[in-house]
Amino acid sequence: MHAVPSVAAPTSATRRILYVYGQIPQPERAVNAAVETLGNGGFNVLILSFLRVFLNGDRLELRYNDTPFSELNATLAPVVRRLQTGFSGRKRVLLCLGGWAQLRAFEAVRRFGVSRFIAQLNREVIAPLGIDGLDLDLEPMTGGLPEWMAVHHEYGKTVADITNEYKRTNPSHIVTHAPVSGIAADLYAKPAPLPGLPQGLLAATRTATGGNNIDWLNVQFYEGGAVTGMTIPDFYRTRLVAPLMAAKGAADVRRPLYFLTPLFEPHADQPLEFCRNTIRAIDASCRSLNAGSVDGVALWDYEQIASAMDRWSSGLQGVLRA
Repeated sequence: MHAVPSVAAPTSATRRILYVYGQIPQPERAVNAAVETLGNGGFNVLILSFLRVFLNGDRLELRYNDTPFSELNATLAPVVRRLQTGFSGRKRVLLCLGGWAQLRAFEAVRRFGVSRFIAQLNREVIAPLGIDGLDLDLEPMTGGLPEWMAVHHEYGKTVADITNEYKRTNPSHIVTHAPVSGIAADLYAKPAPLPGLPQGLLAATRTATGGNNIDWLNVQFYEGGAVTGMTIPDFYRTRLVAPLMAAKGAADVRRPLYFLTPLFEPHADQPLEFCRNTIRAIDASCRSLNAGSVDGVALWDYEQIASAMDRWSSGLQGVLRA
């Protein structure tokens, strides 16, 4: 039984998504301050980063960054509950698996077995904490887009299997992926075959009853995901939305601009006004495609905006349309 009943992905409210890296464990005073700042801010989806997975012989160990969850759950569960329901408006708290240079997590899951991993994850982490879902962030150990492509060819089926098994065991939860822009365009927006996935990632996560087990993508538009040779709005129209709409039958993604959620980073020369202007421009660029409107935005990460949480949350909310 979950400590807090989980709620399905929002369908009308805009999604203001914030990654929260390394805030727990810390001294209790620092944790409480972060919880109050996050709780009073306008971000309504919080993604705790990162879930680490280590395989020692035939034993799988689950950690929050460097600390085993077995040492954290008693103190972390109240934090999650307070973030979810202790402030005005229900916040959803997800857990992110992966991150930069953490490819070993997906290798460990593949060797251990996806079904066994999800069963242990549910038992040791998801249920005790009342987590609302999972974000999958498959990244290489080093390099650029060729290395990103290589790891998706190697572990794309593992990512799809994790998505489907997690959703099977937690049907009301949220599952998101966090690809960089080039991967989103080349491996998600169009049905590109991968080993073990002849019709591609979205076809492999499509449900039998309609829809997709991936609720949305947090598409990284900074550093390794930075767009070159065109603007982000042009990239959205030509490389993301139009191909995804053309592949709608295989992917069963019914609201492309809901599904393709932009993920920005302030420290990557993407201040608030850049984010606001980009969201407006994406809407304008894609309007004639009848793909909906941008009603979600993601941000990496809490530490970069902690001192200006109200300005960021209200500023982003003001340009999103439900």
